[in-house]
Amino acid sequence: MMGKSYEERLDAADRSSKEEAKPHDAPAITWESDLVVAKSQPAPSELAEGPSSEAAKDGPALGSEAEEKTEMVLHRPLDDPLVNDLDSHSRYYLYHFATQLCEDMVVYDMPGANPIRDLIPATSAYPLLLHIIVANAAFHVFNISRNPMGQSAYQNQQSSCLVAYYQAVSRYGGPLQSSYRDALAAKTNALSLLAQSVASVTPANIDLVLVTILLFVNYTLVESGKDKWKVHMDGALSLIKLLGEPPYLQQPMSRLRLTILSDLLVFYVLGSTLSFSTMSKFVPDTIDLEPILRYAETNNYLSMPSPLLRIMLESFELPDSRDGTSGNLRDHIQMQVGVLLQRALDFDPIAWSCHFEPASPFEDLKQRVRIASAHRSAVCIYLARVLPATHPLLDPASDTALVNLTMLANDVVQHISHLKPGDAVFKCICWPLFLAGAESEDPAQREWIMNILDTLYSEMYWGYLHTVKRVLETIWLCKDRAELGSDNCWVDEVKEMGTDVLIA
Repeated sequence: MMGKSYEERLDAADRSSKEEAKPHDAPAITWESDLVVAKSQPAPSELAEGPSSEAAKDGPALGSEAEEKTEMVLHRPLDDPLVNDLDSHSRYYLYHFATQLCEDMVVYDMPGANPIRDLIPATSAYPLLLHIIVANAAFHVFNISRNPMGQSAYQNQQSSCLVAYYQAVSRYGGPLQSSYRDALAAKTNALSLLAQSVASVTPANIDLVLVTILLFVNYTLVESGKDKWKVHMDGALSLIKLLGEPPYLQQPMSRLRLTILSDLLVFYVLGSTLSFSTMSKFVPDTIDLEPILRYAETNNYLSMPSPLLRIMLESFELPDSRDGTSGNLRDHIQMQVGVLLQRALDFDPIAWSCHFEPASPFEDLKQRVRIASAHRSAVCIYLARVLPATHPLLDPASDTALVNLTMLANDVVQHISHLKPGDAVFKCICWPLFLAGAESEDPAQREWIMNILDTLYSEMYWGYLHTVKRVLETIWLCKDRAELGSDNCWVDEVKEMGTDVLIA
């Protein structure tokens, strides 16, 4: 016999739908204190009829026993008190800051060795800190969500940063489309709170204010590396002056303050790359500079040896000899530059590494020597940039020439070529690579530098790398227009750009 027709089956389904559905015996969930308790629900007919006579005879004990058989206790998932009052986006941004940006701010992100990460729990008590952390993370997410810089031959696989973002954000509702607006809103809130805090600085909150300013400078790097960082650094320097006198003075300094000052010191030094002007002292004389320099060379993301940092700090006391200074003063300045150049050339990275304090049990001293060697040549380029190209210290035809700028650039490139994505010090390469690029004359070398900057961007997604590439393109255009052997025109060209650029 043939099966039922489609119409017959449809009629049967219709009749079935008209029958009264029987209630399910699935337990209903109710909230009791901090547990979720699921209990069996009686059928409506049972509710109407009341307890059966047999159940009444058995008394409440039987009812309790039956209830125990059908009761399920589900533990409510506990929310971290740190994020309990935050929306899902803010929760993700805190997570993103902890898992990606904190790692970028040090060479080795070891447990207990990254004071910036240790500050995250304080966001529940300090809205100022919360907003600037959210701003950093949100803009970083915005960078990741946009098309990255042009891919190069060195990028054979997906960025680990990119993969980690898309894997993690799926647990928070998918890619965040409002990250740019979130970043600006958080930054605006942080600026408002910072203004209030700066107006009422005390020994109890000065480190919090300084670390917030540090994170504002960091935000500028994530965004573009242009303009606003200088305002924040000037504000930080004003507060640092207070640290040299009681009740703000700490002897010895706390780990947090040491980290803040070393990071600000590095930004202070790097910020001078394109400023070409005399700069004030970083810390008062009552604060010992040596521990700050030591920490900066150990776990600050730049990993610049302290002897080279000290040389750069001393160079800040010298005005630019290219600014029209004449006569004996100009000769004196150039003589002092020669002394500093010789000290930089005398720096021995291998000997330095023998006394270096490792930041991690997994420290690779060969990588440290490579980046230290690149920094040495970059510092020489940095010092020489204030000298005319025809100066005897630079002129290859001179018997007294100390350095050759092209050879210094080649040396930087040679050392950096031994580093690769995933190396702890790969994030340290931008500043020396920029200075090498500024002196590069070889088109193939320039292309290689751009490719490496692309690779670094795909590892970090920090917006200042876009700016570095644009500045290099401007410099190369200037150099290519100039005649062979002409003065270091890129110095004046960058001055005329009229923007404060932080090359980090």
